[in-house]
Amino acid sequence: MSKYEEFQEWLNQCPIKITNYEDNTTEFAIDFSMEVEIDEDAEEVEQCIVETNGDYSECVDRMVETMTEYDKWGNIKR
Repeated sequence: MSKYEEFQEWLNQCPIKITNYEDNTTEFAIDFSMEVEIDEDAEEVEQCIVETNGDYSECVDRMVETMTEYDKWGNIKR
């Protein structure tokens, strides 16, 4: 696959939404937005640390079990 094809594939899968695009011949401006998921697992680990009075070993084990993997495009692999 060529670099151009890889770039086009990335664009097709990209989670960014272009909200404004201005092409002024020698310059351009792009505004974009991206939805962000709230990581409930991180909140649970934070609560674990509070509940165990700072005993991190149990909390770290829980955090590792819930870690998210991403593919080369930045999409969640879960």
